[in-house]
Amino acid sequence: MARCVNAMEGLTLSDLTGKDGLVFEVGEYLQPEEEDFSYSSTVPLSNEEVLNLLNMNDFQDNDDDDEADNSASLFGISFDELKTKMTDICGNGKIMKFEKQKGVGEIIPFDAQVTIKYLGHFEYNDEPFDSSFTRGGAETYRLNQGSLLPGLEIAISTMKKHEIAIFIVHPDLAYGRLGCLPRIPPNAEILFIVHLIDFVDNGSVETLDNLSIEEKRIFANVVTRARAKFNTAKDCFHKKKFKQAIREYAKAINWLERAELKNDEEEGEFNKWISRGYSNLAVCYNMENMPRRACIACNRVPIPSAKTHFNHGRALFKMGEYNRAMEQLQLALTMEPNNEVTIKEIRLVNENQRKYTDIEKQLWSKCLKTQQKEKKQTTFEEAARKMCETFSKDSQLLRQPLPESLTPEEDKCIREQAAAFGLLITTHQRYGREITFLNKSSY
Repeated sequence: MARCVNAMEGLTLSDLTGKDGLVFEVGEYLQPEEEDFSYSSTVPLSNEEVLNLLNMNDFQDNDDDDEADNSASLFGISFDELKTKMTDICGNGKIMKFEKQKGVGEIIPFDAQVTIKYLGHFEYNDEPFDSSFTRGGAETYRLNQGSLLPGLEIAISTMKKHEIAIFIVHPDLAYGRLGCLPRIPPNAEILFIVHLIDFVDNGSVETLDNLSIEEKRIFANVVTRARAKFNTAKDCFHKKKFKQAIREYAKAINWLERAELKNDEEEGEFNKWISRGYSNLAVCYNMENMPRRACIACNRVPIPSAKTHFNHGRALFKMGEYNRAMEQLQLALTMEPNNEVTIKEIRLVNENQRKYTDIEKQLWSKCLKTQQKEKKQTTFEEAARKMCETFSKDSQLLRQPLPESLTPEEDKCIREQAAAFGLLITTHQRYGREITFLNKSSY
């Protein structure tokens, strides 16, 4: 008979390997499993590298014996001893700071969006109770929004970009006198090691949200909001969060388009910012394989740049509009003659246009051959299958125009072959005539 064991009281190897098996006894509830904060080779810093960051000679007495271990553990030193080498940043001893690596530029705004790596330790504990490294390394937070401990937010707001610093935070600015048992002990001071990777100053957005409706439409105020929102969108794009970047750019554009312009100077500034917004929006739409929206965004740019024409051309190329795509790419190349990316895109459009033109010729040749009906249908079916197969494997295209004036039998054949490859057939009125397209389901 299987033996019954209370998991909370522990078990042995013999319990697990017993012949009759094992049954776990479950009480009213299970305690949440403690996180394992071990380090792996996939995180930005190894366990040894993190310890080297903490085992600093800066905290060793100058008269130490020469034979002493220069990597003596920071955790063997009390927080009180560490504080003698640290700076009081609040004036009341509740947040102490030691700068391990100097940052660059200005101190970050109090309500910036920050990207940090950090570790959190209790006194004399060798393992961190919290670590961004166990969750993939760097993490992004918005200051002044309550997403971090008050003491940690204040500490970070004293830092500069690329700075690494060590802080000791008083319980009053951490988990308080009660803590959060069983994980956080009462009255626990916390040592944080923080690396400020980057920040985005977008605090002005919330500040300006408190303005009246009339004040929000003043162009100077709108530009301030839009600039901050563009910074947030750019940060999202670099992190490959393209959908979020689209939302941020769209908000900024909406604010700009609702602004009241008073003179030619403001109109010129407006055109500059709105062009930048729609051009960047087109880039994001192309990254998300949304070429129609990318085209709409490019068409709304009042002052097109080489970047605008390039992304318009790329979107048209994805839609199978080869001639129009080439026109836009040639405009981009005229504005930036030596741009290798544009030259490469032009070659790609040319290659695809030739490829599908050849396939279309083969398709028409099967239609026009004077053969028996059954043989004609077979050869046309082979050509249609080749077109659908080639298109389905083409990672560059989302849409491809089909030959015009197909017979009902030929149209049915192409639809059957398209369905076999998971493709769709759609019809649009374009340029005063009806055009049929082969589409991927993601279009």
